[in-house]
Amino acid sequence: MSFFWLRIARTIAVGCCVATGAAAGFAKANLVRSDTGACGEPTTLIHEIQGTGRSSPLLGQNDVVVDAVVVASFPGFPDGLGGFFLQEEKGEQDGDPRTSEGLFVFERELAEGVSVGERVRVRGRVGEFFGMTELYRVSELQRCPTRGKARPVTVRLPVDDLAAWEQVEGMWVRLSQPLVATDHYGLERYGEIGLAAGGRLWQATHREAPGEAALARAAADARRRILLDDGSDAYRPRPTPYLDRRDGRSLRLGDRVKALEGVVEYAFGRYRIHPTRPPAFTPGRAQRPQMPPRVGGRVHVVSWNVANYFNGDGRGRGFPTRGARSFFEFERQRAKLVATLVRLDADIVALSEIENDGVGPDSAIAGLADELNRRTSGSPYVVVDPGRPRLASHAISVALLYRPASVEAVGPPSVLDRDAVDAFDAFDAFDDSRNRPSLAQTFEHRSSGERFTLAVNHFKSKGSSCAAVGDFDRGDGQGECNGTRTRAAQSLVAWLAENPSPVPSAPVLIVGDLNAYPREDPVRAIKTAGYIDLLRWFGGRKAYTFVFAGGAGRLDHALAQWDLLPFVTGAGVWHTNADEPSSFDYGEDNPPERYTPGPFRASDHDPVVVGLFPEKAYIAKERKPFHAAPRNPAE
Repeated sequence: MSFFWLRIARTIAVGCCVATGAAAGFAKANLVRSDTGACGEPTTLIHEIQGTGRSSPLLGQNDVVVDAVVVASFPGFPDGLGGFFLQEEKGEQDGDPRTSEGLFVFERELAEGVSVGERVRVRGRVGEFFGMTELYRVSELQRCPTRGKARPVTVRLPVDDLAAWEQVEGMWVRLSQPLVATDHYGLERYGEIGLAAGGRLWQATHREAPGEAALARAAADARRRILLDDGSDAYRPRPTPYLDRRDGRSLRLGDRVKALEGVVEYAFGRYRIHPTRPPAFTPGRAQRPQMPPRVGGRVHVVSWNVANYFNGDGRGRGFPTRGARSFFEFERQRAKLVATLVRLDADIVALSEIENDGVGPDSAIAGLADELNRRTSGSPYVVVDPGRPRLASHAISVALLYRPASVEAVGPPSVLDRDAVDAFDAFDAFDDSRNRPSLAQTFEHRSSGERFTLAVNHFKSKGSSCAAVGDFDRGDGQGECNGTRTRAAQSLVAWLAENPSPVPSAPVLIVGDLNAYPREDPVRAIKTAGYIDLLRWFGGRKAYTFVFAGGAGRLDHALAQWDLLPFVTGAGVWHTNADEPSSFDYGEDNPPERYTPGPFRASDHDPVVVGLFPEKAYIAKERKPFHAAPRNPAE
């Protein structure tokens, strides 16, 4: 984690002893000083400095002398931590599990003069740097004869309580158990990766009902995770740590490490381990899938959040945008999106988080369709025109592409937005100032003549407040704006029940990013209205499309009316993005050698694929039996 500017600010503010120039040479040449007393004379023991609470009972005291063993050293700054870790020998420990026997010493110059395994005597001031107990303003340091060894403490996950990490803060620890990579959000920027024992983590409300059950799962998951850091304060460290496995392939979430050894630090509100031995990652069970899942059927529908696809003014200018910051980045982003869509080879593509600038020749969706048609050997795609220049006032919107050679658009599309709300009081709970308007279009499969209505959606995110409309985070695990999303879901199914399409008999398939996990209220509202969760039906509880804060879950959904279910041949997720580190995305500040114009890390969401209409006409006895339908469709 990068503390670079924080460290610099603290150094200036307190006048920390940073040796430079002649002073640095003096520090390195004169490590042995007599002012600290003779080696072996009584000193302040580390557990006395650490105490039994979160902060040191000796906080702010100057001229504190410590005599202990160096268990880890990370010299240099910001390429290192600018210090070293000390630990008491076993015979000098107090035996109280509440107190730590380790301590970080922050001294950028003197750290280069100590070696792991030697005993040193240090004088300095006790401080708490954002919750991490340390010794700083080091004025004297001397080497002492080695009397014994410090040994690593065994920690096993899950810990009984998160406070257990405070008890080993600054200490050398060993976790002799398999750990799974579950979070790479900070890998590219800070060189850190989240690990968990007992398998990868899931979003609580992906598996449990909101409320007590979800909160209990979240608390239990917090106890079985730890953050692996890289022993430096560098921002965007190069090379990116942990990105290359020993087998020559790249790290993905789900990969494993057999054990972990290092020292414990507390920074930015989280405990983390800086390794003293390089961890060796091995492939997880699910490796990078080169092809989309097989879902059968004669019509394939893809639903995908494309993570802010903006094309500037459509003529190579108008950057930076909410997505690409330059035309160079835009071209790289487009190449990855198109490569994904070419390989998916869908008949209908439902997109979310695309620039809301209409469907004209310079629009993002028109440009994407043009590039896709240039890159694919199949029949060309056509953009569904909603009949208005923008869908409400959002920067992003939903969009539809389809192949007329495979399916025909029947009648004009319909939009659920403020206009629809004004026309039908039943939908007045749909807030299009927060939810993106929904777009519905009926299609007819040319070969079979079967029809269905596809509705693509993008509900309000969890990432910003809805306090202005009284929709607060209720603390039940569903996050901000749950009421806004739930009302949108209820309005959506009511609107679809009114048959906004000119083909009232066509069964409905709802897709898109609902910003709600499967057990949350918005998804349950749609299921209660008679829709079946296809990814749950065909893939079970382990289907996910997104990873947030280390937890996998499904924000992207495909929900079909019962009348459509007999014609659904399969549904699945192509895991091309959520498990892939951001080092592989289109950002030009990533390592240049990591970029490829292929489908991996084209977005932060995985695309959902649904197969429709079996090769043979539907006959019940020819179909494999479905799982037994749940008694309560909402479950």
